Amino acid sequence: MKDYIDYKRLLGEGNPLKRYPRLFEAALDEFSQKKFEDASLNDILKAAGMSKGSLYHHFGDKFGLYLCMIDTFVNKKLAFFHDYIAKQDTADFFGMVKQLMRATMEHMLIDERMHHLSNRVMDISEELRTRILEYLPYDFRQGFGPLITASIRSGQIDVRYSEEFVAKVLEILLMNAHKFLSSETDIGGFVGTIDRIIDFMQYGMAAKKEGD
Repeated sequence: MKDYIDYKRLLGEGNPLKRYPRLFEAALDEFSQKKFEDASLNDILKAAGMSKGSLYHHFGDKFGLYLCMIDTFVNKKLAFFHDYIAKQDTADFFGMVKQLMRATMEHMLIDERMHHLSNRVMDISEELRTRILEYLPYDFRQGFGPLITASIRSGQIDVRYSEEFVAKVLEILLMNAHKFLSSETDIGGFVGTIDRIIDFMQYGMAAKKEGD
């Protein structure tokens, strides 16, 4: 194994998983079923028919392989996400966000392993999350910024709240949506939770007074 691993070179167009479909399938099977710490590199390599030496040469180590898997997952999700947003009318920002989250979830469920991997990633340790975000930062303003700005201008979002603030609230709530679930693990339960989160953003928690 290398003493220094340049993880950044593994990401984006240079992601080596694109060249190893058997490894991708084996890694997706393992990482979607187990936490990163519990996933077996030996089982992945056995299923993929790859040697440890080859994996270390192309990915550096187990974390490098995991990072490449998350990179593939994120880019797949964002490609759908941005294409969907580009086609939407901003007349109903909160309704659009609900539809976007539902459509994204349904898209990812084309392969249920992607859905399970998403749940695993959302539930990783803070230490691993911080390490991943060092190489895969994502700013919600990249996708939602123009929509939030348009919604502030149209009066759907109170002008007291900046685009940055709204994007950060949206990021915190959606990235932690799984924590609002109890025993609900089906898509219906998850989508219902997302809807309640968006309703919370739109209406707040204060009860309406009589006559409002």
